[in-house]
Amino acid sequence: MYLNAMGVLARPREYDVRRREPRYLASMPVGLQRFLRFGPLLTRGITLDISMRGMSALVCGAPRVGETVALELALRGVPVEMLATVRHSARARSGFEFFPLTSMAENGIQDWIEELGKEEEKMFPFPYAPVGRG
Repeated sequence: MYLNAMGVLARPREYDVRRREPRYLASMPVGLQRFLRFGPLLTRGITLDISMRGMSALVCGAPRVGETVALELALRGVPVEMLATVRHSARARSGFEFFPLTSMAENGIQDWIEELGKEEEKMFPFPYAPVGRG
């Protein structure tokens, strides 16, 4: 509940959930390599969601915000590595923004996202989709 300066009940604040890229729920193993002072440290995790610009994941040992990490995903059985910056990090959940992707990584993520979109459409069909096609 929000109160304005005079103590009167105020309207709820608007929350803008628009993102630059749509995110898709995804759950697959991810390897996270951190570059620490004493050497590289490899941890494991599982993805929560992904877009063309980044992803979030549950990882063992939360990295620091601003840290550069190497992520490894197995897209269609082929391991793909990409560099990312940690944008937010809590106890286990972390958000990553990808550095510019290689063409192989970009194509792999794009194909994976298309598959996720098709699966999402099967599970939660958009009720107005047939109206626009007529």
